[in-house]
Amino acid sequence: MRGIWGTVALLRRPPHQAVLRGVVVAVAVVQAGVLGLLARRGYWLSDDLDFLVQGSRGFAPRELLTPVNDHIAPGLRFVYAGFAELAPLNWDVTIAWRMIMQALAITLMGLLLLRLLGSSWWVVTGTLLYALTPLSMPSFMSLSSGVNNLPAHVFGLLLLHATLDWYFGRRLRAIAYGPLSLLISLACWEKSALILVTVVALALYQRTEPLGPWLRRTLPYAAALLMPVVAFGIVYLQHGNPSAGRLPEPRQLLDLAGRAFAVPLGALVGGPWEWNAFGTPMGLATPPAAASVLGGLVAAFLLLTAWRRDRRALLLWGSVVVYVLVTLLLVSYGRFRLFGGIFTAHYHYWSDLSIPLTLAVVLTATSIRPRIVFARFVPVAALCCLVAWFAGTVVTATGFAEQWAKNPAKPYFATVRGELDRYGPTANLWDTTMPPTIVSLLSPDIRLSSMLRLTGIPFQSQAPGSEPSIADDTGRFRPATLTVWSQAEPPKTGNTICDLLVRGTEPVTLPLRSTPTEAATGNWYAEISYFSNRENHLVVELLDDNGSVAAMPAVTWPAALPGDMYFGPSDHIRATAVRLRSTDPGTNLCLGHIEVGLPEVSR
Repeated sequence: MRGIWGTVALLRRPPHQAVLRGVVVAVAVVQAGVLGLLARRGYWLSDDLDFLVQGSRGFAPRELLTPVNDHIAPGLRFVYAGFAELAPLNWDVTIAWRMIMQALAITLMGLLLLRLLGSSWWVVTGTLLYALTPLSMPSFMSLSSGVNNLPAHVFGLLLLHATLDWYFGRRLRAIAYGPLSLLISLACWEKSALILVTVVALALYQRTEPLGPWLRRTLPYAAALLMPVVAFGIVYLQHGNPSAGRLPEPRQLLDLAGRAFAVPLGALVGGPWEWNAFGTPMGLATPPAAASVLGGLVAAFLLLTAWRRDRRALLLWGSVVVYVLVTLLLVSYGRFRLFGGIFTAHYHYWSDLSIPLTLAVVLTATSIRPRIVFARFVPVAALCCLVAWFAGTVVTATGFAEQWAKNPAKPYFATVRGELDRYGPTANLWDTTMPPTIVSLLSPDIRLSSMLRLTGIPFQSQAPGSEPSIADDTGRFRPATLTVWSQAEPPKTGNTICDLLVRGTEPVTLPLRSTPTEAATGNWYAEISYFSNRENHLVVELLDDNGSVAAMPAVTWPAALPGDMYFGPSDHIRATAVRLRSTDPGTNLCLGHIEVGLPEVSR
């Protein structure tokens, strides 16, 4: 007991600000390091692979303004372009970037609390609450979510610092980096505009003068912050691609509201405690009722304390409520059509809620004034509550880490790299998509060749001269055969040397005979036999009965006596004919059989 009361006595003494800064930085470094170690247990998710391929196209404005799913995020595109340029397909480099951003965010929160509270151990408590909250942990693990959310944290907190600078008289400094921070945050994640609600709440919390003079002093700063919002809004209107969403029925919306408010309530007790085993680590929570009930009791105690002791803290709680309601409506409207209510409990959408929630909890807790008889027990009670909350976060983080470590992309890419080392530059692969365990059904058409080209490791894709192999679901290269769905044969002319000669720029069109009873629709591959004594440049196109055309990727046909060319994939089409054409008047090639189908592992 003497040790406990010695600790209590120490906590009663106001710490030096230099000590607090050191503790804040230590918490930031340690926590970022722990999350980095957990992140190394997982690997790329399907969105990451799509964004990496997009990023490999460079930093041109047209590429940066390409919509991400249904929203604009040039900041995210810029970061992925940087990854593709500096260290393509290097997971550890992305972890290092996230650790730096995470440590910056935690440090900025600790320094913000230090500016608000002065020399108080509550600065350390608040920093720990922010650093360890499960709200932001899933979005750190997933790179695509982290590139959205971590800049939203860093630059949102910089905006809060700029707000304090404005009211503390450092106006030029506030104007210099406040609007810029907001613009960068919006460029990474449009929903980060919700930080403005916390900016207003914090500004009102700090107000010490009558409302009229305060508004006059605030208007220039508000006008400065309006500029990045207008600028980003113009960009969004020109390049955005919002989904055609719909709101759920009132009864469903009420159920979703319960799930939405369960997020901050669960976070107050280290929740959600349990995660949905979705097959991939999606950050979908399935909190037990106990988490919401206990969180509700904590919230009721804090709200009652704020009402009785410091009603200004209710402004921060109001920003939490606004954040929850706006997020609920955005997610429900934009995602309900496809995903029902599951994304309401998707923690990738709730990460930066930790900023207003931390401020609300800490600014409320500092207003607690216990009676003298209980004063010496308050630090012990606070320490016990912190330990209980920490235990809840450990349970939550452990459950998520177990799911995160099951990501099949890590062994898959390790096997693919090993196969490339084994076969060397002679490796010849069909340009197929990666397996559904790596890319989801909702992902774009991401092909293994696109990812392998990022690594700079030499290989061949559908090269003539050797039968291409195929990467199976484990990443191992296996012999492949083309499962034929349609085929074309040159008409028999009786010419003993060549039945069909492709010469000059005259196109040649042949009907395709479907192997099944009906021609199928798909992304087709083709194998074409030929012989020629010269190099040729021909384009292969698939046609359907409606006149639609799907061109195969253009390649050079080398001189071969005889040879085989491999093509694919085409765009989605129900192919009933194949056409070969050239713009070279010197084209001279004898055409053999044409087979169209899908490559599969040989049985």
